[in-house]
Amino acid sequence: MVAIERQRSSSDLRVIAIDWSGAKSGARRKIWLAEARGGRDGGEPEIVRLECGRSRREIERHLLEEAEREPELIVGLDYAFSLPAWFLREHELTTARELWQLAAREAETWLERCEPPFWGRPGKRRPALPSHFRRTDADVPSVGSVRPKSPFQITGAGSVGTGSLRGMTLLRRLSDADWRVWPFDAPGLPLLIEIYPRLLTGAVVKSSPKARAQYLAWRFPELAEGRRRLAASSDDAFDAAVSALELARHAGDLLDLEQATDPVELLEGRIWRPGPGEAVLPERSAPGTAAGSPLPALLSALEYAAEKHRDQRRKGPEASPYINHPISVARVLAEVGEVSDPILLQAAILHDTIEDTRTTPGELEESFGAEVRALVEEVTDDKSLPKKVRKRLQIEHAPGRSLRAKQLKIADKISNIADIIGRPPTDWTLERKREYLDWAERVVAGCRGANRLLEECFDRNLLEAREALG
Repeated sequence: MVAIERQRSSSDLRVIAIDWSGAKSGARRKIWLAEARGGRDGGEPEIVRLECGRSRREIERHLLEEAEREPELIVGLDYAFSLPAWFLREHELTTARELWQLAAREAETWLERCEPPFWGRPGKRRPALPSHFRRTDADVPSVGSVRPKSPFQITGAGSVGTGSLRGMTLLRRLSDADWRVWPFDAPGLPLLIEIYPRLLTGAVVKSSPKARAQYLAWRFPELAEGRRRLAASSDDAFDAAVSALELARHAGDLLDLEQATDPVELLEGRIWRPGPGEAVLPERSAPGTAAGSPLPALLSALEYAAEKHRDQRRKGPEASPYINHPISVARVLAEVGEVSDPILLQAAILHDTIEDTRTTPGELEESFGAEVRALVEEVTDDKSLPKKVRKRLQIEHAPGRSLRAKQLKIADKISNIADIIGRPPTDWTLERKREYLDWAERVVAGCRGANRLLEECFDRNLLEAREALG
């Protein structure tokens, strides 16, 4: 280990960002490493290499070899370096390093059993805990409606628990090799820091190759064409490349990092981000970020709902994936009702998660905020009540629902009527279909005045359905 010499030019510092993966198989395809160096004479940083193909253990050996060759190295890793402080205290751990040692022994057991505080596997619901987040997770601002996930969540959309638990073994081994880990240790090189790529990329629609390419061309116009194409080839490569470039751009700040003095931070760690007033993204929106549009939030909701409904099917003869229904409801709102409200569109995609899956209101709020959670709860039936009571309450409560909830209810009924005529449940009699149409009409009657376009569409579909049934 070498002490940090601040007078050294930050352009000489080697910076590596690793897009990590906790996957049990296929990790070599998912783990990407990007190395960048600061630009000379105030120029833009540049990618030195961008590659995948190493396992977690091979990444460890590679970093040890690189530090042996040239110790003036900073590495950013995109997983949680610790767990909430209460967990460490409960296990009588006085330092994060003791947690890494415990995780090296117990992580696979924790992952296999998925017992509280860990959750996310089928049948393993989100438990009540003193806190699901570290303080640093809660302090990260929302980026395109996306925020850090709980390190206790080990499966599901955007979960980080598995990668973090398996990554703690790397932290322990590098620490044993005299690497410094910020903010737990005194300054020195080589150095490990925890990063959250969303803070460095902004609200890019990472699932879109076109958006990734546009963003790279805009943000890093001097990046070599070959490097740019490789960085845009996958969201993992993109995160590694952009993170490395942004870290290199802030290399001078990285050399100034100091050991934490706050006792909670010394247990939980801290996500690195540019200092106050040093936003990674300029105020104007970047190509591919969909700034001001609901697209990033909608894609996150869609991924979440698809995971929650993954084992469910519609009752029609084709047994189509259940996720087709919430997508249909959101589409009706957007295309028929001309709705652009991101809260309502997210809630449409998520509207059956509490009622028909093991999702809790707390999980929804954690991932999508209080407004989305409240709206989904507003349209959720109490499944503990008999079906006849639930149907009666929908009629009675409709007039008092919020404007958003009324629109969602109408769109839901439009989608369901289309299915009853085109893809009816295989066991529904003609009489049951007619009863559904009558009941839907009574529910929508209490929702009128919310959206004329939706109401007119419902009336047309209802008339056509009754004519089709005879």
